[in-house]
Amino acid sequence: MNFLTKTLGSLTGTSIPYTFGSIVQPSHLDSPSSTSLWKIHDATSDKDSRPVTIFEFDLKHPGNSRYVPLVQNAVKKHRALALLPGVLSIVEIIESEKTIYLITEHTIPLSHIISEYSGELKLLGVFQLTLALKFINIEGSCVHGNPRLENVFVTDSREWKLGGFEFTINYKDDSNDYLTLYSMYTSLTSSKGLIVPPEFESSGSDFFKGLGKGIKGTKFDSYLFGLTAYQIMTNKPPSVAEIMRSGSIKGLTLNKLVAPSIGLRITIEQFMSNGEMSYFATKEIHAYSKFSQISLLSLDQKLEVYKALVSGNTPTEFLEIKVMPEIANTFDTITSNENNVQTTLIYLIYLIHSECEGESKYFEMFFKPLYFKSFLLADRAVRTIILKILPKVIDKISKHEVQDRIYPNLVSGFADTDITVRTETLLSISYIMDKITDRQLNNDLLRYLAKLQADQNPQLRANTVICLTRISAKMQSTTRIGVLVTAFGKALRDPDYVTRLCAVRGFESSIDYFTPEICCSKVLSALSPALLDTSSIIRNEAEKVFELYMKKIRDASTKLHKIEEDTHILDDVSNLTNLLNSLSLENLGHNLLDSISNLHTSTPYPESRMGGNSLNLANKLTSKDNLIDEDFDLDDDVDDWGFDDGESESKSGTENGLSSTWKPSETSKPSNSSEKKFTFPSAKVNEFKKTSLVLGKKKTAAKLNLTVEPVDDDDGWGDGW
Repeated sequence: MNFLTKTLGSLTGTSIPYTFGSIVQPSHLDSPSSTSLWKIHDATSDKDSRPVTIFEFDLKHPGNSRYVPLVQNAVKKHRALALLPGVLSIVEIIESEKTIYLITEHTIPLSHIISEYSGELKLLGVFQLTLALKFINIEGSCVHGNPRLENVFVTDSREWKLGGFEFTINYKDDSNDYLTLYSMYTSLTSSKGLIVPPEFESSGSDFFKGLGKGIKGTKFDSYLFGLTAYQIMTNKPPSVAEIMRSGSIKGLTLNKLVAPSIGLRITIEQFMSNGEMSYFATKEIHAYSKFSQISLLSLDQKLEVYKALVSGNTPTEFLEIKVMPEIANTFDTITSNENNVQTTLIYLIYLIHSECEGESKYFEMFFKPLYFKSFLLADRAVRTIILKILPKVIDKISKHEVQDRIYPNLVSGFADTDITVRTETLLSISYIMDKITDRQLNNDLLRYLAKLQADQNPQLRANTVICLTRISAKMQSTTRIGVLVTAFGKALRDPDYVTRLCAVRGFESSIDYFTPEICCSKVLSALSPALLDTSSIIRNEAEKVFELYMKKIRDASTKLHKIEEDTHILDDVSNLTNLLNSLSLENLGHNLLDSISNLHTSTPYPESRMGGNSLNLANKLTSKDNLIDEDFDLDDDVDDWGFDDGESESKSGTENGLSSTWKPSETSKPSNSSEKKFTFPSAKVNEFKKTSLVLGKKKTAAKLNLTVEPVDDDDGWGDGW
């Protein structure tokens, strides 16, 4: 499309290094209602793609021939006055035999957008035009000659500037150029219905060599500007009668500007001087007037100007294009945050950004560098303000910038001794978690959060649990289960009830991450202490969450199929119950007595060994035919169901306090020879004291080691937390 535009431009004689866009305003030749000698285009520079405005005048058109001196004068005078404040800036002037091109900064006629402005912004605009005319009249020593609404233009920064220098003359110049220029003034203005000063109606161009000679000629501009100011403030056609009757229009005293008598009429310079203590005495206007000299102001004065502009009724475009670069430049020149200067500048540049809509190259050029630099500063006030700003600007910062320019410096705030910095750092994690790398989140960040869970501040511990819940979706599945269960379980033991409640809710929001098997093996055991929490609110919530997990487990259980062993389990359990009942102490006692009562006593032990008719029960007890059936072997160790004496059976009884074959003591005689008694050796008694019964096995009671080694938990949840 650009190629086609350039080609067509070459064919029509517009072969200049600019791409023409739409026509902003037609010339008087193209539209009867137009008062402009120029055809105005939107355009773009082919060199740097900068938007510009092109004023085009066709020298060869018959209808323009009489106005050629006016256009040539406009180019000459505009070039001479272009550096004055309030004058439309010139980019380039291209002249050929056919066309004159006046290329300026990108702009739009005020008449197209005047209805968009509020009263405060209109007043600021009138001040800007007044300032421009004052510089043209005094510093430029010129009479503009045509300060009308159609010659007022609005730049991209929403500054109002003057163009249209066709009738501009230097009142100090003794030449008679004005005679040629103003010879067409009446015919041009009358054909368009434009008002002219009364002195010009009576004297014509001779006014400038008579009553209007020298600086008095600037009162020509005063009259026309008074009408233009009325038109701007009221959105009505200019009316001298209305101005003279009202005197003051929207706070502006315009009647002295349009006084019919030259002697009573004031100059633009006087109009501005009168307004400094009245209609122009607003903070926005005061700040704007100071802003033009910002490089000459002290740091405190600069701050006051920035604050007034940002907080006042200043166009957003002006703040972004003009003020933001100056704030960034001021920030770069200071080295400390004394009196919170850096903090203030950061906040002001953020406020400007917050007012802007859509994408902005100035955000990339000025805001980002200042913001990233702020993360390198050690001042806590600066760190706090940039962290509070982060949620508002994170969408316009790329992942690469977050990973390299923000995150490495941001996490240093976790180690700060100030609770505010630690808290703001923690809260900011939820805003950057989508833009940091997996390693930064699953390794570095989790270690920081693990340490924060042991922070002295209860609010910070609660926020840590909340933060962990939020970032859980971004965690690696291999570490997420262990981290969440451990962290939430630890939080449930926290003395702060808010932290415990956050942990319960963390379990609730994380239920989808846990399989039914994990729910059974880990989650329920970690959650169950909350069921007996001292707080009824926590108990109630924990019970609801517990039921959610139980429902998940039950739903999974219903989907499981029956296995083949299910048909035998009931029978096996029934047989096991019967076996246990048969091994009860009561049944074992009856069996023992029955066995003793059936002992064969026909061959007693020799009396010489026992005395009298005493029975040597020791030998009887070692017989297979007595207490124990021969099929029940004490040394049989099938399926760990026998007694396991370990190495004690292979060692002598004296080493363990036991005897592998023991006999009744020879000195153990009954007190009555008619009674048959026996005595267990002390060693055997000790044996029963030192053994424990394990369902069919005799084992030496093991000594329990109750010492628990402490777990080093500094590395985070993934290791020991």
